[in-house]
Amino acid sequence: MLQRYFKQGASLLLLLCLLLTGCQTTTPPTAQTTSNDVTTAAPLPNTTQEDDPMPTPNSLMWEYSTDANGVVVRDLHLSSLKGGDPLTILQLSDIHFNFVNDQDRTENHELVIGSYENLKFLRDGKQLTNLENCLKYAADADQLMITGDTLSYLSYGNIQAMYTYVWDKYPEAIITMGNHDPLRSWNGAVDESATLEERLKRLEEHWKHDIYYSSKVLDERVMLIQMDNGTTGEFWEHQIEPFQKDLALAREKGYTVLLFYHIPLSTGNVADFKKPALMVGDSNTASWNFYTKGIGNLSTGASKTVYDLIVNNADIIGGTFCGHKHSDFYTEIKAKTADGADAIIPQYTLMGLFYGKGHVLKITID
Repeated sequence: MLQRYFKQGASLLLLLCLLLTGCQTTTPPTAQTTSNDVTTAAPLPNTTQEDDPMPTPNSLMWEYSTDANGVVVRDLHLSSLKGGDPLTILQLSDIHFNFVNDQDRTENHELVIGSYENLKFLRDGKQLTNLENCLKYAADADQLMITGDTLSYLSYGNIQAMYTYVWDKYPEAIITMGNHDPLRSWNGAVDESATLEERLKRLEEHWKHDIYYSSKVLDERVMLIQMDNGTTGEFWEHQIEPFQKDLALAREKGYTVLLFYHIPLSTGNVADFKKPALMVGDSNTASWNFYTKGIGNLSTGASKTVYDLIVNNADIIGGTFCGHKHSDFYTEIKAKTADGADAIIPQYTLMGLFYGKGHVLKITID
């Protein structure tokens, strides 16, 4: 499993390597941000660094490269220990569609129209070139995963765009909920009139798979699990039972489990207290406290139960993948194997798609 590659000293090695090589990031302009850490400033200049790509912090973690269209590729290799031909999983994150259509205008709901008018960046598909190029890169992948905030706000236009530009082309794509997907107001002046339950029900009517939890096995080697922790910032009670069952099945069958969610988890790792971004998107995410912020040991209820299930199965969970922060980070969740041995679970936080010319994380199962 992946723990054979990531030793407990990986955090110190990463920090030392960054100090020695220098973390090449693009200094962003001052960004005006919302409480959800999403910028409302204009898109950043190209951060792809084609002429001088990001140094590799550790060759056993990932490498950065840039494809012919300028898409920054974060290239990660994992092992399932079961042999077979390579499998490829492509992660995208934080597309942030910003559309309204005739149905939105006919209903003339002030919340949605106000969000469209207030959200001037990415209006009417300014990120579509990035998306098109990222999806071209993903064309031969075995699975496409999108980790939340596909919609900037809940409108018929954004749902239509999600089908037109993603699901109509990649019907097997799995799209996790983010914190913006169930909202109708982006800095709007009109108070929300629909309950969260009503908005989630609308999303359920249009989503191609369960919005809260789903799993999929590739080639009897890898189990992909997507879990919603974005709509409320917490996990849900009804996620616990299917997660327990999937972990038991993965252990029985020898699957490597990869988890996908929107908001990063607390790592409980002091090395992640003020973690510098490897590539900077928003100025407010140039560094972040992954040590204590996010769902973790201090959580209660269902979130604590799900978190405990994650951190006590490090021998079968090969990695976790998220977005939300709009910058690239690598962190390590302190964990244990089923027999109680200390271990880590790597957590990869991916840059938002709309920066530069696009960003993808390519996961190859060797």
